[in-house]
Amino acid sequence: MAPMTSHPIATSHVFSTILTALLLLIHSSATATATALPVNVWPKPTSISWSSPYTIATLSPTFQFDSPSSPSNHYLSAAVARYHRLISSERHRPIYDTTTTNFSTSPTPLQSLSISVVDLAAPLIHGVDESYTLSIPNHSATAANLSAATVWGAMRGLETFSQLVWGGRRRVPVGVEIRDAPLFGHRGFLLDTSRNFYPVEDILRTIKAMSHNKMNVFHWHITDSHSFPLELPSEPGLAAKGAYGRGMRYSVADVGRVVQYGYEHGVRVVPEVDTPAHTGSWAGAYPDIITCADKFWWPAGSPWADRLAAEPGTGQLNPLHPKTYEVVGNVINDIASMFPEPFFHGGADEVTPGCWKADPSIQSFLSQQNGTLSQILETFINKTLPIITSHNKTAVYWEDVILAPDVKVNPAVFSPEHTVFQTWNNGPNNTKLLTAAGYRVIVSSWEFYYLDCGHGDFLGMISNILMNENVDFSPL
Repeated sequence: MAPMTSHPIATSHVFSTILTALLLLIHSSATATATALPVNVWPKPTSISWSSPYTIATLSPTFQFDSPSSPSNHYLSAAVARYHRLISSERHRPIYDTTTTNFSTSPTPLQSLSISVVDLAAPLIHGVDESYTLSIPNHSATAANLSAATVWGAMRGLETFSQLVWGGRRRVPVGVEIRDAPLFGHRGFLLDTSRNFYPVEDILRTIKAMSHNKMNVFHWHITDSHSFPLELPSEPGLAAKGAYGRGMRYSVADVGRVVQYGYEHGVRVVPEVDTPAHTGSWAGAYPDIITCADKFWWPAGSPWADRLAAEPGTGQLNPLHPKTYEVVGNVINDIASMFPEPFFHGGADEVTPGCWKADPSIQSFLSQQNGTLSQILETFINKTLPIITSHNKTAVYWEDVILAPDVKVNPAVFSPEHTVFQTWNNGPNNTKLLTAAGYRVIVSSWEFYYLDCGHGDFLGMISNILMNENVDFSPL
Protein backbone atom coordinates (compact mmCIF):
# COMPACT_ATOMS: atom_id res chain seq x y z
CA MET A 1 0.00 0.00 0.00
CA ALA A 2 1.54 3.28 -1.13
CA PRO A 3 1.74 6.30 1.15
CA MET A 4 -0.81 8.72 -0.28
CA THR A 5 -4.01 8.28 -2.19
CA SER A 6 -7.23 10.11 -2.87
CA HIS A 7 -10.38 8.07 -3.13
CA PRO A 8 -14.17 8.11 -3.47
CA ILE A 9 -16.55 5.48 -2.13
CA ALA A 10 -18.81 3.35 -4.30
CA THR A 11 -21.71 1.02 -3.61
CA SER A 12 -23.57 -1.54 -5.67
CA HIS A 13 -26.13 1.19 -6.41
CA VAL A 14 -23.63 3.89 -7.39
CA PHE A 15 -20.66 2.75 -9.44
CA SER A 16 -19.28 4.69 -12.32
CA THR A 17 -16.02 5.44 -14.04
CA ILE A 18 -14.03 7.82 -11.88
CA LEU A 19 -12.44 10.77 -13.63
CA THR A 20 -9.53 12.54 -12.01
CA ALA A 21 -8.42 16.12 -12.36
CA LEU A 22 -5.80 18.45 -10.90
CA LEU A 23 -3.65 16.46 -8.44
CA LEU A 24 -6.23 13.69 -8.50
CA LEU A 25 -8.74 15.68 -6.46
CA ILE A 26 -12.11 14.03 -6.93
CA HIS A 27 -15.04 16.05 -8.26
CA SER A 28 -17.38 16.40 -5.32
CA SER A 29 -20.46 16.98 -7.39
CA ALA A 30 -22.36 15.83 -10.41
CA THR A 31 -21.74 17.25 -13.86
CA ALA A 32 -22.35 20.99 -14.00
CA THR A 33 -24.65 22.66 -16.47
CA ALA A 34 -23.35 22.53 -20.01
CA THR A 35 -23.39 26.28 -20.67
CA ALA A 36 -19.91 27.77 -20.31
CA LEU A 37 -19.79 30.70 -17.91
CA PRO A 38 -16.99 33.15 -17.17
CA VAL A 39 -17.24 32.17 -13.52
CA ASN A 40 -15.59 29.08 -12.10
CA VAL A 41 -16.04 27.10 -8.91
CA TRP A 42 -13.95 24.12 -7.86
CA PRO A 43 -15.08 21.35 -7.86
CA LYS A 44 -17.76 22.04 -10.44
CA PRO A 45 -21.13 22.31 -8.70
CA THR A 46 -24.24 20.40 -9.69
CA SER A 47 -25.68 23.49 -11.33
CA ILE A 48 -24.59 27.09 -11.71
CA SER A 49 -26.22 30.03 -13.46
CA TRP A 50 -25.28 33.67 -13.90
CA SER A 51 -28.01 35.88 -15.27
CA SER A 52 -27.24 38.23 -18.12
CA PRO A 53 -25.94 40.88 -18.28
CA TYR A 54 -23.03 39.60 -16.22
CA THR A 55 -22.81 41.92 -13.25
CA ILE A 56 -20.32 42.27 -10.45
CA ALA A 57 -20.52 44.10 -7.14
CA THR A 58 -18.07 44.91 -4.41
CA LEU A 59 -18.31 43.66 -0.87
CA SER A 60 -19.14 46.37 1.60
CA PRO A 61 -16.30 47.36 3.97
CA THR A 62 -18.63 46.17 6.74
CA PHE A 63 -19.55 42.91 4.97
CA GLN A 64 -20.48 40.16 7.40
CA PHE A 65 -21.82 36.63 7.62
CA ASP A 66 -25.16 36.27 9.37
CA SER A 67 -25.23 32.76 10.81
CA PRO A 68 -27.55 31.05 13.31
CA SER A 69 -26.88 32.31 16.83
CA SER A 70 -29.51 30.41 18.77
CA PRO A 71 -28.92 27.58 18.80
CA SER A 72 -25.33 27.98 17.66
CA ASN A 73 -22.89 25.38 16.37
CA HIS A 74 -19.23 25.55 17.36
CA TYR A 75 -17.93 24.11 14.09
CA LEU A 76 -20.05 26.41 11.95
CA SER A 77 -19.00 29.41 14.02
CA ALA A 78 -15.33 28.47 13.52
CA ALA A 79 -15.88 28.10 9.76
CA VAL A 80 -17.68 31.44 9.51
CA ALA A 81 -14.83 33.21 11.32
CA ARG A 82 -12.25 31.45 9.15
CA TYR A 83 -13.90 32.37 5.86
CA HIS A 84 -14.50 35.94 6.97
CA ARG A 85 -10.77 36.26 7.61
CA LEU A 86 -10.03 34.61 4.27
CA ILE A 87 -12.12 36.90 2.09
CA SER A 88 -10.92 39.92 4.08
CA SER A 89 -7.24 39.14 3.56
CA GLU A 90 -6.89 37.06 0.41
CA ARG A 91 -5.98 38.94 -2.75
CA HIS A 92 -5.90 36.23 -5.37
CA ARG A 93 -6.08 36.95 -9.10
CA PRO A 94 -9.52 36.91 -10.74
CA ILE A 95 -10.95 33.52 -11.62
CA TYR A 96 -13.15 35.25 -14.20
CA ASP A 97 -12.16 35.67 -17.83
CA THR A 98 -11.90 39.43 -17.68
CA THR A 99 -10.19 39.66 -21.07
CA THR A 100 -13.13 38.34 -23.08
CA THR A 101 -16.12 39.23 -20.92
CA ASN A 102 -17.67 42.65 -20.41
CA PHE A 103 -19.03 43.10 -16.91
CA SER A 104 -21.63 45.51 -15.65
CA THR A 105 -21.01 46.98 -12.24
CA SER A 106 -23.69 47.09 -9.58
CA PRO A 107 -23.80 50.36 -7.65
CA THR A 108 -24.99 48.53 -4.54
CA PRO A 109 -22.31 46.83 -2.40
CA LEU A 110 -23.09 43.41 -1.00
CA GLN A 111 -23.57 43.84 2.73
CA SER A 112 -23.94 40.28 4.00
CA LEU A 113 -24.31 36.58 3.41
CA SER A 114 -27.22 35.13 5.35
CA ILE A 115 -26.68 31.49 6.37
CA SER A 116 -29.53 29.14 7.23
CA VAL A 117 -29.13 25.50 8.28
CA VAL A 118 -31.97 23.03 8.66
CA ASP A 119 -30.23 20.63 11.07
CA LEU A 120 -27.49 22.18 13.18
CA ALA A 121 -26.98 18.98 15.16
CA ALA A 122 -26.38 16.49 12.32
CA PRO A 123 -23.06 14.70 13.06
CA LEU A 124 -20.18 14.50 10.60
CA ILE A 125 -20.48 10.87 9.53
CA HIS A 126 -20.53 8.99 6.27
CA GLY A 127 -23.68 9.82 4.33
CA VAL A 128 -24.42 13.15 6.01
CA ASP A 129 -26.21 15.62 3.73
CA GLU A 130 -23.64 18.11 2.36
CA SER A 131 -25.94 19.84 -0.13
CA TYR A 132 -26.30 23.60 -0.25
CA THR A 133 -27.79 26.41 -2.32
CA LEU A 134 -26.02 29.74 -2.78
CA SER A 135 -27.91 32.71 -4.18
CA ILE A 136 -26.35 36.12 -4.82
CA PRO A 137 -29.18 38.36 -6.10
CA ASN A 138 -28.69 41.00 -8.76
CA HIS A 139 -28.70 44.80 -8.67
CA SER A 140 -30.40 46.34 -5.64
CA ALA A 141 -30.22 43.37 -3.27
CA THR A 142 -27.73 43.83 -0.45
CA ALA A 143 -27.71 40.31 0.98
CA ALA A 144 -26.74 36.95 -0.47
CA ASN A 145 -28.23 33.71 0.88
CA LEU A 146 -26.67 30.36 1.70
CA SER A 147 -28.99 27.56 2.74
CA ALA A 148 -27.90 24.05 3.66
CA ALA A 149 -29.35 20.92 5.18
CA THR A 150 -26.49 20.62 7.68
CA VAL A 151 -23.50 22.50 9.05
CA TRP A 152 -21.26 20.46 6.75
CA GLY A 153 -23.16 21.54 3.66
CA ALA A 154 -22.92 25.13 4.85
CA MET A 155 -19.12 24.74 5.02
CA ARG A 156 -19.06 23.62 1.38
CA GLY A 157 -21.16 26.65 0.47
CA LEU A 158 -18.83 28.99 2.35
CA GLU A 159 -15.92 27.58 0.38
CA THR A 160 -17.80 28.22 -2.86
CA PHE A 161 -18.61 31.79 -1.84
CA SER A 162 -14.96 32.45 -0.97
CA GLN A 163 -13.95 31.30 -4.45
CA LEU A 164 -16.34 33.81 -6.02
CA VAL A 165 -14.75 36.77 -4.24
CA TRP A 166 -11.60 38.16 -5.82
CA GLY A 167 -9.25 41.09 -6.02
CA GLY A 168 -8.19 43.94 -3.78
CA ARG A 169 -11.62 45.57 -4.01
CA ARG A 170 -13.28 42.28 -3.08
CA ARG A 171 -15.50 41.89 -6.10
CA VAL A 172 -18.19 39.24 -6.43
CA PRO A 173 -20.56 38.25 -9.23
CA VAL A 174 -24.23 38.97 -8.59
CA GLY A 175 -27.19 37.30 -10.19
CA VAL A 176 -25.56 33.94 -9.46
CA GLU A 177 -27.45 30.82 -8.38
CA ILE A 178 -25.59 27.66 -7.37
CA ARG A 179 -27.06 24.33 -6.29
CA ASP A 180 -24.61 21.68 -5.24
CA ALA A 181 -24.38 18.25 -3.61
CA PRO A 182 -21.54 15.72 -3.65
CA LEU A 183 -21.53 12.89 -6.14
CA PHE A 184 -19.66 10.73 -3.60
CA GLY A 185 -20.26 10.74 0.13
CA HIS A 186 -16.66 9.66 0.75
CA ARG A 187 -14.00 11.89 -0.80
CA GLY A 188 -10.80 10.92 0.92
CA PHE A 189 -7.09 11.47 1.10
CA LEU A 190 -4.67 8.99 2.69
CA LEU A 191 -1.45 10.07 4.40
CA ASP A 192 1.11 7.54 5.66
CA THR A 193 2.89 8.80 8.78
CA SER A 194 4.82 5.59 9.45
CA ARG A 195 7.12 5.46 6.44
CA ASN A 196 7.57 9.23 6.64
CA PHE A 197 6.82 11.16 9.81
CA TYR A 198 4.84 14.36 9.33
CA PRO A 199 4.57 16.94 12.14
CA VAL A 200 1.09 17.84 13.33
CA GLU A 201 1.26 21.21 11.57
CA ASP A 202 1.75 19.43 8.24
CA ILE A 203 -1.27 17.23 8.90
CA LEU A 204 -3.38 20.27 9.71
CA ARG A 205 -2.17 21.98 6.54
CA THR A 206 -3.21 18.90 4.57
CA ILE A 207 -6.69 18.92 6.13
CA LYS A 208 -7.03 22.63 5.35
CA ALA A 209 -6.16 21.98 1.70
CA MET A 210 -8.71 19.16 1.62
CA SER A 211 -11.45 21.47 2.86
CA HIS A 212 -10.68 24.00 0.11
CA ASN A 213 -11.27 21.16 -2.39
CA LYS A 214 -14.41 19.97 -0.58
CA MET A 215 -12.85 16.62 0.34
CA ASN A 216 -14.21 15.18 3.57
CA VAL A 217 -12.18 12.18 4.81
CA PHE A 218 -8.61 12.25 6.09
CA HIS A 219 -7.49 8.60 6.11
CA TRP A 220 -4.65 8.53 8.61
CA HIS A 221 -2.43 5.51 7.96
CA ILE A 222 -0.70 5.96 11.29
CA THR A 223 1.48 2.88 11.71
CA ASP A 224 3.34 0.38 9.57
CA SER A 225 6.45 -1.80 9.73
CA HIS A 226 8.70 1.23 9.48
CA SER A 227 7.60 3.04 12.62
CA PHE A 228 4.91 3.20 15.31
CA PRO A 229 4.56 6.93 16.03
CA LEU A 230 1.30 6.88 18.02
CA GLU A 231 1.50 7.06 21.81
CA LEU A 232 -1.12 4.81 23.41
CA PRO A 233 -1.99 4.92 27.11
CA SER A 234 -2.38 1.12 27.38
CA GLU A 235 0.68 0.29 25.27
CA PRO A 236 3.29 3.04 25.77
CA GLY A 237 6.12 0.73 24.72
CA LEU A 238 4.96 0.57 21.11
CA ALA A 239 5.77 4.21 20.42
CA ALA A 240 8.68 4.34 22.87
CA LYS A 241 10.45 1.54 21.02
CA GLY A 242 8.80 1.75 17.61
CA ALA A 243 8.88 5.43 16.68
CA TYR A 244 11.74 6.88 14.64
CA GLY A 245 12.68 9.10 17.55
CA ARG A 246 11.45 10.92 20.63
CA GLY A 247 10.33 13.90 18.58
CA MET A 248 8.56 11.76 16.00
CA ARG A 249 5.50 10.70 17.96
CA TYR A 250 1.88 11.76 18.19
CA SER A 251 0.48 12.22 21.69
CA VAL A 252 -3.14 11.79 22.72
CA ALA A 253 -3.37 15.58 22.72
CA ASP A 254 -1.97 15.71 19.17
CA VAL A 255 -4.66 13.31 17.99
CA GLY A 256 -7.34 15.39 19.69
CA ARG A 257 -6.04 18.49 17.95
CA VAL A 258 -6.12 16.82 14.53
CA VAL A 259 -9.63 15.45 15.09
CA GLN A 260 -10.93 18.84 16.29
CA TYR A 261 -9.31 20.63 13.36
CA GLY A 262 -10.92 18.11 11.04
CA TYR A 263 -14.39 18.82 12.44
CA GLU A 264 -13.85 22.57 12.08
CA HIS A 265 -13.05 22.01 8.40
CA GLY A 266 -15.74 19.41 7.69
CA VAL A 267 -13.21 16.58 7.41
CA ARG A 268 -13.60 13.22 9.15
CA VAL A 269 -10.42 11.63 10.51
CA VAL A 270 -10.38 7.86 9.94
CA PRO A 271 -7.55 6.00 11.75
CA GLU A 272 -5.82 2.99 10.26
CA VAL A 273 -3.59 0.63 12.21
CA ASP A 274 -2.57 -1.98 9.68
CA THR A 275 -2.61 -5.57 10.99
CA PRO A 276 -1.61 -8.40 10.97
CA ALA A 277 0.99 -7.58 8.27
CA HIS A 278 2.90 -4.28 8.21
CA THR A 279 3.67 -4.58 11.94
CA GLY A 280 7.45 -4.86 12.12
CA SER A 281 7.59 -1.69 14.24
CA TRP A 282 5.78 -3.58 17.03
CA ALA A 283 8.78 -5.88 17.48
CA GLY A 284 10.73 -3.42 19.60
CA ALA A 285 8.16 -3.71 22.37
CA TYR A 286 6.91 -7.24 21.66
CA PRO A 287 9.45 -9.33 19.73
CA ASP A 288 7.72 -12.60 20.66
CA ILE A 289 4.51 -11.81 18.76
CA ILE A 290 6.14 -10.64 15.51
CA THR A 291 7.37 -13.02 12.84
CA CYS A 292 10.32 -12.32 10.50
CA ALA A 293 11.03 -8.89 12.00
CA ASP A 294 14.19 -6.98 11.10
CA LYS A 295 15.04 -9.23 8.16
CA PHE A 296 15.82 -8.27 4.60
CA TRP A 297 12.52 -8.29 2.76
CA TRP A 298 13.69 -10.39 -0.22
CA PRO A 299 16.48 -12.80 0.74
CA ALA A 300 19.24 -13.02 -1.84
CA GLY A 301 18.79 -15.87 -4.29
CA SER A 302 15.19 -16.51 -3.23
CA PRO A 303 12.30 -16.52 -5.70
CA TRP A 304 9.66 -13.81 -5.42
CA ALA A 305 7.26 -16.32 -3.88
CA ASP A 306 9.59 -16.71 -0.89
CA ARG A 307 9.91 -12.99 -0.12
CA LEU A 308 9.24 -11.93 3.48
CA ALA A 309 7.33 -8.75 2.66
CA ALA A 310 5.83 -6.94 -0.29
CA GLU A 311 8.44 -4.21 0.10
CA PRO A 312 11.24 -3.26 2.53
CA GLY A 313 10.03 -3.34 6.11
CA THR A 314 9.31 -6.86 7.37
CA GLY A 315 7.26 -8.18 10.27
CA GLN A 316 3.79 -9.65 10.79
CA LEU A 317 1.80 -10.37 13.93
CA ASN A 318 1.67 -14.04 14.89
CA PRO A 319 -2.03 -14.98 15.20
CA LEU A 320 -1.10 -18.22 16.98
CA HIS A 321 0.53 -16.42 19.92
CA PRO A 322 -1.98 -15.67 22.74
CA LYS A 323 -0.21 -12.43 23.68
CA THR A 324 -1.03 -11.04 20.23
CA TYR A 325 -4.68 -10.54 21.09
CA GLU A 326 -3.99 -8.85 24.40
CA VAL A 327 -1.79 -6.27 22.68
CA VAL A 328 -4.03 -5.81 19.63
CA GLY A 329 -7.07 -5.47 21.89
CA ASN A 330 -5.38 -2.71 23.87
CA VAL A 331 -4.38 -0.93 20.66
CA ILE A 332 -7.90 -1.06 19.21
CA ASN A 333 -9.51 0.03 22.48
CA ASP A 334 -7.20 3.02 22.88
CA ILE A 335 -7.58 4.17 19.28
CA ALA A 336 -11.35 3.72 19.35
CA SER A 337 -11.50 6.06 22.35
CA MET A 338 -9.18 8.63 20.73
CA PHE A 339 -11.07 8.84 17.41
CA PRO A 340 -14.84 9.44 17.56
CA GLU A 341 -15.13 8.63 13.82
CA PRO A 342 -17.44 5.60 13.25
CA PHE A 343 -15.06 4.04 10.66
CA PHE A 344 -12.06 2.07 11.97
CA HIS A 345 -9.54 0.82 9.41
CA GLY A 346 -7.97 -2.50 10.37
CA GLY A 347 -5.71 -2.89 7.33
CA ALA A 348 -5.30 -6.63 6.58
CA ASP A 349 -3.47 -6.10 3.29
CA GLU A 350 -0.38 -7.83 1.91
CA VAL A 351 -0.11 -10.79 4.28
CA THR A 352 3.06 -12.37 2.92
CA PRO A 353 3.26 -16.20 3.16
CA GLY A 354 7.05 -16.30 3.52
CA CYS A 355 7.01 -14.25 6.71
CA TRP A 356 4.61 -16.53 8.54
CA LYS A 357 6.28 -19.65 7.17
CA ALA A 358 9.55 -18.50 8.71
CA ASP A 359 8.09 -18.85 12.22
CA PRO A 360 8.51 -22.25 13.98
CA SER A 361 5.06 -22.21 15.63
CA ILE A 362 3.39 -21.54 12.31
CA GLN A 363 5.53 -24.15 10.60
CA SER A 364 4.30 -26.65 13.19
CA PHE A 365 0.66 -25.66 12.63
CA LEU A 366 1.02 -26.07 8.89
CA SER A 367 2.81 -29.42 9.01
CA GLN A 368 1.45 -31.19 12.08
CA GLN A 369 -2.13 -29.93 12.03
CA ASN A 370 -2.44 -29.75 8.25
CA GLY A 371 -3.45 -26.10 8.63
CA THR A 372 -3.34 -23.29 6.09
CA LEU A 373 -2.22 -19.70 6.18
CA SER A 374 -5.74 -18.61 5.29
CA GLN A 375 -7.00 -20.35 8.44
CA ILE A 376 -4.43 -18.40 10.45
CA LEU A 377 -5.56 -15.10 8.96
CA GLU A 378 -9.20 -16.00 9.52
CA THR A 379 -8.42 -16.78 13.17
CA PHE A 380 -6.92 -13.32 13.52
CA ILE A 381 -9.91 -11.59 11.93
CA ASN A 382 -12.43 -13.60 13.95
CA LYS A 383 -10.73 -12.52 17.18
CA THR A 384 -10.09 -8.87 16.35
CA LEU A 385 -13.12 -7.83 14.29
CA PRO A 386 -15.48 -8.20 17.28
CA ILE A 387 -13.24 -5.84 19.27
CA ILE A 388 -13.68 -3.19 16.57
CA THR A 389 -17.44 -3.63 16.31
CA SER A 390 -17.82 -3.65 20.11
CA HIS A 391 -17.08 0.08 19.94
CA ASN A 392 -19.95 0.59 17.47
CA LYS A 393 -17.42 1.04 14.68
CA THR A 394 -17.71 0.03 11.05
CA ALA A 395 -14.63 -2.01 10.16
CA VAL A 396 -12.73 -1.04 7.01
CA TYR A 397 -10.28 -3.50 5.43
CA TRP A 398 -8.16 -3.52 2.32
CA GLU A 399 -9.57 -5.78 -0.40
CA ASP A 400 -6.69 -8.25 0.05
CA VAL A 401 -8.35 -9.83 3.05
CA ILE A 402 -10.87 -11.61 0.82
CA LEU A 403 -9.40 -11.24 -2.69
CA ALA A 404 -5.68 -11.99 -2.26
CA PRO A 405 -4.53 -15.02 -4.29
CA ASP A 406 -2.56 -16.75 -1.49
CA VAL A 407 -3.90 -15.83 1.95
CA LYS A 408 -7.50 -14.72 2.37
CA VAL A 409 -10.59 -15.01 4.58
CA ASN A 410 -13.98 -16.49 3.78
CA PRO A 411 -16.22 -13.54 2.80
CA ALA A 412 -18.95 -14.93 5.05
CA VAL A 413 -16.94 -13.58 7.99
CA PHE A 414 -17.71 -10.00 6.90
CA SER A 415 -21.20 -8.59 7.16
CA PRO A 416 -21.90 -5.95 4.48
CA GLU A 417 -23.76 -3.99 7.14
CA HIS A 418 -20.69 -3.61 9.35
CA THR A 419 -17.83 -3.82 6.83
CA VAL A 420 -16.39 -1.54 4.15
CA PHE A 421 -13.66 -2.69 1.78
CA GLN A 422 -11.04 -0.50 0.18
CA THR A 423 -9.69 -1.44 -3.24
CA TRP A 424 -6.25 -0.59 -4.57
CA ASN A 425 -5.49 -3.37 -7.06
CA ASN A 426 -6.70 -4.57 -10.44
CA GLY A 427 -8.20 -1.31 -11.61
CA PRO A 428 -12.00 -1.23 -11.37
CA ASN A 429 -12.41 -5.01 -11.49
CA ASN A 430 -12.09 -5.70 -7.76
CA THR A 431 -14.44 -2.83 -7.00
CA LYS A 432 -17.02 -4.40 -9.29
CA LEU A 433 -16.62 -7.78 -7.59
CA LEU A 434 -17.15 -6.34 -4.12
CA THR A 435 -20.04 -4.03 -4.95
CA ALA A 436 -21.76 -6.91 -6.74
CA ALA A 437 -21.48 -8.87 -3.48
CA GLY A 438 -23.29 -6.08 -1.65
CA TYR A 439 -20.32 -4.38 0.02
CA ARG A 440 -19.61 -0.67 0.21
CA VAL A 441 -16.23 0.03 -1.36
CA ILE A 442 -13.72 2.85 -1.09
CA VAL A 443 -12.01 3.14 -4.48
CA SER A 444 -8.29 3.99 -4.37
CA SER A 445 -6.79 2.14 -7.33
CA TRP A 446 -3.03 2.64 -7.29
CA GLU A 447 -2.95 2.94 -11.08
CA PHE A 448 -4.96 6.15 -10.89
CA TYR A 449 -4.97 7.66 -7.42
CA TYR A 450 -1.60 6.95 -5.79
CA LEU A 451 0.36 10.18 -5.79
CA ASP A 452 3.70 8.35 -5.67
CA CYS A 453 3.03 5.84 -8.45
CA GLY A 454 -0.28 6.56 -10.14
CA HIS A 455 -0.02 6.09 -13.92
CA GLY A 456 3.46 4.70 -13.25
CA ASP A 457 4.67 1.77 -11.22
CA PHE A 458 5.50 0.99 -7.61
CA LEU A 459 8.77 2.92 -7.83
CA GLY A 460 7.25 5.73 -9.84
CA MET A 461 7.37 7.03 -13.38
CA ILE A 462 11.12 7.63 -13.39
CA SER A 463 11.81 3.90 -12.96
CA ASN A 464 9.81 3.17 -16.09
CA ILE A 465 11.79 5.77 -18.01
CA LEU A 466 15.14 4.44 -16.82
CA MET A 467 14.21 0.89 -17.85
CA ASN A 468 13.09 1.95 -21.31
CA GLU A 469 15.90 1.09 -23.71
CA ASN A 470 14.41 3.41 -26.34
CA VAL A 471 14.97 6.53 -24.24
CA ASP A 472 18.06 8.49 -25.25
CA PHE A 473 19.92 9.80 -22.18
CA SER A 474 22.86 11.24 -24.13
CA PRO A 475 23.72 14.93 -23.50
CA LEU A 476 21.93 17.45 -25.68
